[in-house]
Amino acid sequence: MRKTITALAMSSALVAGSAQADTPGQGTFTLFLTDLFSSPLGGPGMMGGGFSSPTYNAGFFVTDDIMPYGSLSLSSGDDTAVLLRAGSRFYAVPGDVGPLRTFADGELLYFSNGNDAIGLAGNFGMEYHVSRHFSVSGRVGVSLVDPDVGDTVFNVGDASAAVNFYF
Repeated sequence: MRKTITALAMSSALVAGSAQADTPGQGTFTLFLTDLFSSPLGGPGMMGGGFSSPTYNAGFFVTDDIMPYGSLSLSSGDDTAVLLRAGSRFYAVPGDVGPLRTFADGELLYFSNGNDAIGLAGNFGMEYHVSRHFSVSGRVGVSLVDPDVGDTVFNVGDASAAVNFYF
């Protein structure tokens, strides 16, 4: 049901948007949801069990092309799991204000589900601005996670989609 509601909301926003959308810039606050249809950190391969909970993100544009952000994901399946991320997004073409923008981001992360893990991630993505206050984006990347128990995990091809709201 959550997937259906999310898909309907995204398609409605795309239909309502303009073809030449303004993009957010310096001083803009953003809230975005990632991991809507997948679990963070590659799912079951991560520390004996991933979780399928959306990740809530908040960011602020310090310049027109740089947006630091923080993320939180919580799940309470068999075990309570917490994922915290701190990162920064860099739009690839400085000054590009078209509706389709590319970006790269880097993240530090902390994961806990009874065992702790720390890691680094890097991503490349594209974002389509439907309007100045709404966009959809996708990204793909790599992560290196070192758990307290077990072997270091290196994920290649981590992918996620996001809906972004700007204020």
